Amino acid sequence: ESVEGGVHPSSLGGLGAPSPDPPRNKAKSGAKALYEQRKNFSRSSINSLTDTSQYQVEHLTTFVLDRKDGMITVDDGVRRLRLLDAKGKVWTQEMLLQVEDKAVSLIDLDLQNELENFPIGSVQHCQAVMNACSYDSILALVCKDSGQSKADLHLFQCDDIKANLIHLDVESAMIDAKGGKVKKRPETLK
Repeated sequence: ESVEGGVHPSSLGGLGAPSPDPPRNKAKSGAKALYEQRKNFSRSSINSLTDTSQYQVEHLTTFVLDRKDGMITVDDGVRRLRLLDAKGKVWTQEMLLQVEDKAVSLIDLDLQNELENFPIGSVQHCQAVMNACSYDSILALVCKDSGQSKADLHLFQCDDIKANLIHLDVESAMIDAKGGKVKKRPETLK
């Protein structure tokens, strides 16, 4: 009679039997489904019908390209990013970067609403900067709308799909937008 608490096993009324616990199993399968969705989501989800690709990225910062501030090239921006990072002043935000034939847009991860839209004609330059600082896979986008006097430099850290691959996607969309009979982008997406 060394059963703890003096309760005899047989007096548990069969509760000790390993009966399946429906609510928990249900929650588990729900979580698994969600995990699978997220896994597929975080991979580059490319919709072959519309050639829309989405990449999970972290927006690091946006600089205005201005000669007065010594901010002329992507390298200048990365240098400034390193300084901000050293001071702990980089405030990142996770989002989706969506590339289509006609535009590059930034989409909120949770609400799925569009944060910003850059028509492909406003994207002046796209560059991947690998292993330059603690952010080791940076995508740089230089965008200037017709209403802007100075271009913006947007910097993103790309972990899931590396910046050099996203760069190829954006670049092919830029080339296709400029014309040319054979579209480059479908091949790039493959």
